[in-house]
Amino acid sequence: MRSLVRWFMYLMLLCGMARAEEVAFKVHNESFRALLDTTQQPILLYDKGIWLEGPQVLPNGNVVFSDVKANKVLLLEVENQIQHSKIRTWLKTSHFQNGHALDTKGRLLAATHGRRAIERLDKTGTTDKWEVLVNSYQNNKLNSPNDILVDSDGDIWFSDPRFGLLNPHEGYGGREEQGGDFLYHYSERTKTLIRLETPLLKAPNGLALSPDEKILYVADSELAYNTNDKSLQHQILAYDIAPNKTLHNARVFAVIHSGFPDGIKVDKKGNIWSSSGNGIQVFDSKGSMIGEILFPQVVSNFAFSLNDETLLALQKQGIQVKQDHQTLLYVTSLSKLYVLTLKVQSGIKRKQTLE
Repeated sequence: MRSLVRWFMYLMLLCGMARAEEVAFKVHNESFRALLDTTQQPILLYDKGIWLEGPQVLPNGNVVFSDVKANKVLLLEVENQIQHSKIRTWLKTSHFQNGHALDTKGRLLAATHGRRAIERLDKTGTTDKWEVLVNSYQNNKLNSPNDILVDSDGDIWFSDPRFGLLNPHEGYGGREEQGGDFLYHYSERTKTLIRLETPLLKAPNGLALSPDEKILYVADSELAYNTNDKSLQHQILAYDIAPNKTLHNARVFAVIHSGFPDGIKVDKKGNIWSSSGNGIQVFDSKGSMIGEILFPQVVSNFAFSLNDETLLALQKQGIQVKQDHQTLLYVTSLSKLYVLTLKVQSGIKRKQTLE
């Protein structure tokens, strides 16, 4: 009898753990239901990470993501039934890569803490070579580039806080040479790096563009420097982008609770998605929260599968792509990687002809 009781208690414990692992959805506005099915649980793909970050879907449908504190990058090799996909170590030593993005030619970019650089993966035959695009500003080393995006002109925007410079588990350390945390714009066509004027911004992190590329959203993660000091900023800022790609009209778009924003993205409808201390928060273009996806662990970042516009632009360049019949969202949550299905595509803009 006692053994039966113990077995019953064990089953109850397992059920309790399963329930605790479930993802919850909070609907603040009915428009949230048009973005995803709130009755469908995400699929857990991986649970052996230390600090997972920077997921990026590749043209072939596979997904790279960083385990920053393990100093490696992993690859999800996607199968037709995604729960049967395989994960393997892709870069045994990543030099603490964090954020990733694709350029307009489908090449992978990385914001690398250890090399204090923005790098691009160039494939020549069977050889993979990481080329440093930029690693200094005015002859001084960058801090630890964190997140990165590419606009439809092929220009690169990236954040350069000191997180990877100050945290011994996220970089090689070194002397601070920039005198603060900054945001940059890099034109590969002109090889010009510009430090952007960003009033209000303290610790730039995640970046996203509105679908028309007229607004830049920036996660301000100042609170990450000292989570006990609640006076530090934990908000998303918005800036208008001028034709010459300078920033104007700085304003607070949304304040994030709990925790602070890290990765942010924009969907095709102009909604802004932000990671937070307990999940993903979704705001409409006016800054009103319309819904939340609550995970058991802190969410660092996430990535939409490539939208139709991006896939078509890559196809026109002769790049083989995987056409998905559904939009997927890959979520890095501390030690875990999840995937869930969406009803809305990424808001990334791509030109159909390269200049």
